[in-house]
Amino acid sequence: MPKVSDEHKELRIQQILLAASAVFKSKGYERATLKDIVEEAGMSRGWIYLYFKDKTTIFLALIDYLDAQLEERISTLLKENKGTAYGALISYFQETSQSIDRLEDSVVPAIYEFCTTGWREQRVRDYFEKRYIRVTAIFINVISKGVENGEFKPTRSVDEIVKYMISSLDGIMLHSLAFGSQQINAVQQVNLLINQLMEMLSVNFLKIMEKNS
Repeated sequence: MPKVSDEHKELRIQQILLAASAVFKSKGYERATLKDIVEEAGMSRGWIYLYFKDKTTIFLALIDYLDAQLEERISTLLKENKGTAYGALISYFQETSQSIDRLEDSVVPAIYEFCTTGWREQRVRDYFEKRYIRVTAIFINVISKGVENGEFKPTRSVDEIVKYMISSLDGIMLHSLAFGSQQINAVQQVNLLINQLMEMLSVNFLKIMEKNS
């Protein structure tokens, strides 16, 4: 297939995913329809079917796209913080804190909705199990880099720390959506989580200062 055709295909897929993102943000997963996505994308249903067979396939592709963006963002944060895992993690948590009040305007509620309403389907369970492994690996790699650099000396396994971190963040986000970020003191909870993680990681601030100098 010619390169231009590959580029055209990628552009079409991005156009569909951006349209789907807008629909899922406004309607959630259950209320959104393929017709909504077709209209938002400004394409015919036939064009959509060339790339995706149904709404679920589009949604899973959108989650994959967002996860790839997360991985790219973590890589960028590492570069911006001179390769320090500590700096990258702190920056990530700061960005997460700032985004909590805007969760309702994101795809995050639709993702939780899809996961909680579809978990009985084996296809959905299999997907989220693989996704959990994939997302966990992103942060395991960051912290492992910090261990190699001498920034961290973990008191528990890196795997345990990362899983605790992800579970805690998910809980904070779910409660923020259910009860409001102000009601649950979401930002303060994120700050407490950061402090707990830094204790478990036994941060070597002297080493970090050396890398930043």
